Amino acid sequence: METSTEVPVASAIWAVEQVAAELRETYLGVAAAMVLLERVGAGCTHPDLRLARRSGGDALDLAAEVDQQVTDGVRRLRVAAGHVEPGTIGGLVEALDTVHSQWSAAAGRIRQLPARVTAAGQQLRDTAPAEAAPTDPTGVTEAITRQGLHDTETTARQWQYAAEQLDLMAECLASAVAALGSYTDGLSGATT
Repeated sequence: METSTEVPVASAIWAVEQVAAELRETYLGVAAAMVLLERVGAGCTHPDLRLARRSGGDALDLAAEVDQQVTDGVRRLRVAAGHVEPGTIGGLVEALDTVHSQWSAAAGRIRQLPARVTAAGQQLRDTAPAEAAPTDPTGVTEAITRQGLHDTETTARQWQYAAEQLDLMAECLASAVAALGSYTDGLSGATT
C-alpha cells in the first residue's frame, strides 16, 4: 500500500523524467545543429561565429550536466523508496552488455559505409565532364569543364577521406567493444 508521501514523490519523479526525456531529444537536435554549423563555418574565424560555436558547445555541456543531476536525483529517490536495488555487479554487467551490443551493431553498420562512399566517389569520377570540344573558340566551355573536373576531383578526394575516417571510426568502435568485452568478462568472472 502506498503511503501519502509516495504519491507526490512518484509524481515528481515522473515529471522530472519527462523533462529529462525532452532534454535528451533537444540535446540531439542541438548536437546535429552544431555539426551543421561546423560544416558550413569551417575555417571561418568571425567572432560571432566563434561565439555561436562556443555557446552551442557550452549548451551541450550544460545539458549533459543537467541530465546527470536529474538522473542521479531520480536514482536516489527510487533507492530511498525501495523501488530499485542498489547497483550490483550483475546489474553493471547487464548494462555493459547492452552498451557492448549497441556499439557492436554500430560498428557493423559503419563498416558498410566506406565502400558506399568510395563507390559514390568513383561514380562521380566516372561521370566527370569530358574535355572541351576544340571547336569552342571562346574557351568558355573549356574553362567550365576544367572547373567541373576540379570540383569533381576535389569532392571525390573529400569523399575518400570521409571513407577513411569511417574506417577509423569502425576500428575505434571495434576496439571499444573488445575492451568493454574484456572488462565485462573480468566482472563476470568475479561474480561466479
